[in-house]
Amino acid sequence: MTTSRRKFIKISALGLGGVAATTSALNMFGANSYLDELVKENVAKTFKRTPTYCEVCFWKCAAWTYTDEEGTIKKIIGNETDPHCYGRLCPRGTGGVGMYTDEDRLKTPLIRTTVNGEQTFREASWDEALDLVASKFKAVKEKYGAESFALLKHGSPGSHLEHLFKAYGSDTIAEPAYAQCRGAREAGFALTYGSWVGSPEPTDIRDTKCLVLIGSHIGENMHNSQVQEMSDAIDNGATIITVDPRFSTAASKSQHWLAIKPATDIALLLAWMNVIISEELYDKDYVKKYTNGFDELKDHVLNFTPEWAYGITTIKPEEIRKTARKMANASPSVIVHPGRHVSWYGDDTQRARAMAILNALLGSWGRRGGFYFKESIKVPKFPAPKYPHPKWDWRNICEKYPIAQMGITSEVIKCAIPSEDNKYPVKAMMVAGTNITKSIPQKELLEKAMDEMEFIVVMDTMPMAVTGYADVVLPECTYLERYDKIRSATNREPSIAVRVPAVEPKYDSKPGWWVAKQIGERLGLGDYFNYDDYKEVIEWQLQKMGTSLEEMNKIGVKHFPRTSGLLFLKEDENYESTYRVVQGYVHGWW
Repeated sequence: MTTSRRKFIKISALGLGGVAATTSALNMFGANSYLDELVKENVAKTFKRTPTYCEVCFWKCAAWTYTDEEGTIKKIIGNETDPHCYGRLCPRGTGGVGMYTDEDRLKTPLIRTTVNGEQTFREASWDEALDLVASKFKAVKEKYGAESFALLKHGSPGSHLEHLFKAYGSDTIAEPAYAQCRGAREAGFALTYGSWVGSPEPTDIRDTKCLVLIGSHIGENMHNSQVQEMSDAIDNGATIITVDPRFSTAASKSQHWLAIKPATDIALLLAWMNVIISEELYDKDYVKKYTNGFDELKDHVLNFTPEWAYGITTIKPEEIRKTARKMANASPSVIVHPGRHVSWYGDDTQRARAMAILNALLGSWGRRGGFYFKESIKVPKFPAPKYPHPKWDWRNICEKYPIAQMGITSEVIKCAIPSEDNKYPVKAMMVAGTNITKSIPQKELLEKAMDEMEFIVVMDTMPMAVTGYADVVLPECTYLERYDKIRSATNREPSIAVRVPAVEPKYDSKPGWWVAKQIGERLGLGDYFNYDDYKEVIEWQLQKMGTSLEEMNKIGVKHFPRTSGLLFLKEDENYESTYRVVQGYVHGWW
């Protein structure tokens, strides 16, 4: 029996840090997140509001944080001008204040040590912890190269650390949510349309006549604006078709629930294509104008009949035909939703391509009630030196995935396990904002990799499973206590939102930008962090964008006019064939 070098340490059992007095976030307003105008007016007179955007999920809804005269956070309310939330936060968002008041928060830096032969954590000052982290950065670079220090990140804190790592000379960076959640979808749609789906997805749900959900749990995954738009679509009489082995919330709202056999989605998609093409229900004008490879597609799906699919999917042929016709009847105001958490079976990119191609047959890409042409506004990059060019990076590590647009976490983790074939050794790792031990496949592989690494540092707001494997734990303050990057996400029209601290950081926690800056300065990278407070960066960027922090503090969200072109294709105009909707068949990628 072998003993692990790096013992898992459960932080909550150590009794570290003090307990602070907390205040219920719901005492003042109750549990309802939507306030009428009179209440809002009274609140505005009594309480201070600060603009923010939520960090509880990736939707990043803009909101207002309300504090009383004593500086206590009382409530978080959605910003009514924000297209991510339309003024209403989901239950996660309204509960965001709990992140601030949670007594189990990480309170002070922790360093792994051994007491009486047992591994444990001890409290440390920030200087001690950061000095140790910086020394490990230097040691790894001197011995193996900067590239051998990897970053696994997610969310706003991850972006600050990504800047640090690239300045240090490492682009061994991965975001677990990419391969585990949306990566296959992005690759599939990019191969088909030449465009990422992005977040939020450019789906015109509010105007659709038919919404098709394949394992997309709208109503459960809290994609705020889409949940609201789906509710409106249902009220407007839209047909909902849900494909899911489980009777989900979305299935309960659907006219058609297709309880498919797991891992057989592509067979259903091919059968739908077969029906739509064989019965000539596809959008002929659209396909002629904007697609390549239709004849090859037609030949390819010829034998994929509903009867063939029935033996694979367990969905009856008549139901496959009925739902295919429903989609076609709604065309082009129909959406076969790209989904979000799409990595399940190993054929996920091809499933995404099939969904993209089906949308093309229905003429929904660039059509009202289908997919709109998204747009965002570019946030100016704060002046800094160019990053050094690493000897190798995530692209080299992930070379067997040539269409990946970001690092794949599992491949980075494998590089930490010594082998003769390992050309890209990962010797140390920083983890921020992602609890990879609970989400990554092959946990035993991850644990082996962690045991092999010379150093692991974790930054988070809460003690997670991953913090138990760290050599150093850095307590980040919550999103309610810090400045962060300006939010600029794709939508129907460009907009930005700001995050401004409503209160000072609790306990001895610090914002992610401060941690990155402190480590950077210890590494001699001060030129990359040429500011004293991240507020300076935001003020500079906003000025370049024609606004100011003073204005953003008043409005929270600022909208800009579209400049990239139309939201939807005009029916009476011809466009050059720039949308390569079935190109993959021509190149044999299926």
